[in-house]
Amino acid sequence: MRAPSVDVLDSVFSRWPEIVGPDVAAHCRPVSIESDTLTVAAEDSTWASELRWLEKDLLTRLAEVAGTDCISAVKVRVGRRK
Repeated sequence: MRAPSVDVLDSVFSRWPEIVGPDVAAHCRPVSIESDTLTVAAEDSTWASELRWLEKDLLTRLAEVAGTDCISAVKVRVGRRK
């Protein structure tokens, strides 16, 4: 099982607005990284669809910011923002 390093987790969670932009970050948040999959919670189905549509760009940005390509998939779920 490939677990991301602490540095990758910190980069993704602390730099989320930089990765996705402030508009998306206001409505979606990273929840977990398991193996090579980032799970993101979107506040409604519209934002979930937006993230799914942007998945390729999101993976590119994650690799740039985290400095690694250990995240190769994004799973989006609709859930309330906390």
